[in-house]
Amino acid sequence: MGNPYGSTMQAPFQNTSKMEMYMQTANRFLNTAQQYAPLVQQIAPMFQNLPAMWRLYKGFQSLPSAGSTAGAAASSTAAAGAAGPIAGASNPRIFQPPKL
Repeated sequence: MGNPYGSTMQAPFQNTSKMEMYMQTANRFLNTAQQYAPLVQQIAPMFQNLPAMWRLYKGFQSLPSAGSTAGAAASSTAAAGAAGPIAGASNPRIFQPPKL
C-alpha cells in the first residue's frame, strides 16, 4: 500500500496537532462566512418585507375582479371592434444593456 496522495507527497494535516486542525477548520469556516455576508445583506430586506408583501397580496385578492366591474365596458368595446391597445394598459419594457 502507499500514500493515497502519491509516493512523494505527504498527506495534508499529517504532522499537525488537533489544535492546529481545529484552527484551520475554523479559519475555513470564517472565510466562507465572509464570502456569504454580502449575499445575506442583500437578501435580508426581502425576507423582512415578506409579511407586508403577504398582506398586500391578501388585500388584492379581496378586491372584486376587474372583469366583473368592467364587464359592460369590455363588452361594448368588443362589440365596437376596437383592435387597438386598451386605454390605461401598460406596455412592459425589457431592459437591454448598452452594446459595447
